[in-house]
Amino acid sequence: MGLTREEARSFAARWFAAFNSHDIDAILACYDPAIEHSSPFIKRYNDAVGRGDEPSIRGLGDLRGYFQRALDRNPTLRFDPEHLATGIESVILTYRRHSHDTPPGGELSAEVFFLAWHETGHRIARSVSHYG
Repeated sequence: MGLTREEARSFAARWFAAFNSHDIDAILACYDPAIEHSSPFIKRYNDAVGRGDEPSIRGLGDLRGYFQRALDRNPTLRFDPEHLATGIESVILTYRRHSHDTPPGGELSAEVFFLAWHETGHRIARSVSHYG
């Protein structure tokens, strides 16, 4: 059985609330321990720790460091939901990303999340970020 619309909505609400609160533990609770995450911002935030050549991030430990560096550099970061598309085992969230480096009105962004079921709910096993 695939992901229901209600499960997708619940997941999206949890993910947006976690990021908008800047609560790193709540953010990481949305992700599977074996997460693989890719984003155009990986080079920007991983250059500071000498890991800017990596095309993606694997595992919660590295993801924690990456997200924490991003939150530290963007204290006003906020995601405003625009649309949710539900697949069988995935969701696409589109939103407006607001931070110190976005134009007024934010930047249109989209993330594809491939989800895995856990006893605490769906968690992200693979994510692919898209901006602007």
